[in-house]
Amino acid sequence: MNRRRFLRASTASLAASGLSPKQELRASLAGAGRATGIAPALPFQGVSSGLRITGVRVVDPKPKSPENFWAWLQNTIIANPMSIYPKYKQQRSSWRSQKMRDAVWVEITTNKGITGYGKTEGGGAARYIIEEHFAGLLENEDPFDVERLWDVMFRSSLPYGRKGVAIFAISAVDLALWDIIGKAHNQPVYKVLGGRTKDKIPAYATGNDVENYVNFNYHGVKLAIPYGPADGVAGMRKNEQLVKESRATVGPDLMLMLDCYMAWDVPYTIAMAHRLEPYNVHWIEESLIPDDYRGYGQITQEISSTLIATGEHEYTRWGFQHLLDHKGADVLQPDINWCGGMTEIRRIAAMAAGHGLPVIPHQGGTVWGLHFLMATPNAPLAESIGPSRRIDEERRSFMRAVTLLPDEDGYVVPPERPGFGLDITPYLA
Repeated sequence: MNRRRFLRASTASLAASGLSPKQELRASLAGAGRATGIAPALPFQGVSSGLRITGVRVVDPKPKSPENFWAWLQNTIIANPMSIYPKYKQQRSSWRSQKMRDAVWVEITTNKGITGYGKTEGGGAARYIIEEHFAGLLENEDPFDVERLWDVMFRSSLPYGRKGVAIFAISAVDLALWDIIGKAHNQPVYKVLGGRTKDKIPAYATGNDVENYVNFNYHGVKLAIPYGPADGVAGMRKNEQLVKESRATVGPDLMLMLDCYMAWDVPYTIAMAHRLEPYNVHWIEESLIPDDYRGYGQITQEISSTLIATGEHEYTRWGFQHLLDHKGADVLQPDINWCGGMTEIRRIAAMAAGHGLPVIPHQGGTVWGLHFLMATPNAPLAESIGPSRRIDEERRSFMRAVTLLPDEDGYVVPPERPGFGLDITPYLA
């Protein structure tokens, strides 16, 4: 099969149709129906599981985040919110705290020997919230009461939470609860959520090792864009050259997207969209800082040649409601490990469906994201952070257990094992 193609299920070939990505999106959603904005009821709601939570702790599987696995994150110059300061311009690693980026794995045990695992980021700050605050609230509770437990964690952390690390912590705990729920039913999580809405999920890669990703049969490539407003017109030309060369590499039909990582402003985004029209860019992602809802509304309204996508750094249904109120995106991109876990991303997806919008999660190609995608009608595509060609086998085995590579036709499916299908016990000390 020709690996260089658009999503068959959600977007037809723009080359064949002559439509812009925004026109294609509207056409693909026509007749699909609109949801009420309320997440569907779960079959086990109101049913006592007989389970009780006996322990909540943070564990530390080895190996941790492997060097060189996410090559583009380590080595690529990328525009970012700090690019206006020369000292921090070149790479995100120059200003982002690695300790705050450290993965946090949550283990929840129960009285019947069923154990669940969830993951987020936030390092020691998230660990403290989980072990010193949430653990006491969860002890002896029924893990099937996932909606109420989410609300208890959210409301109890309001004085210091609402966004950021507190929601990271909620996300990890929530995912561990869903892992328990799936295992208790002896079913993969997506089946507990309501079952398949598609046979398989097309995947795209994020990163600038374009030829490598094409060899992995991805359906699209999302580029890390190196330059922003601080680089002036010269930076615009360099961005355009990268997009031009990448389009030549992937061919006319593969989706090509841009990850702008909160580095641009409204005038720059509009100018770049016009400049890049000849290269058939599928979407421009997160070009503004997350709280510029009015700006997102403006660029979504004024730019017709490509889709506007955002939401990676947005939190909970309330944050996404702001985006929807401002009509600030064509594609919503919550991260299931950051935005509030499975419980909350289901609500966000229902809200998006109510507005006729797709949800394409940040890092949706993880085991957690794939279960959500499989069970959600308006979630058509999985993101995979493009893997490096240089990685030792031990680390490759661990990371492949979390982020799944596509098959020979560029598709991924969630594991069929109970829960999320991820067993990290071999990696625990």
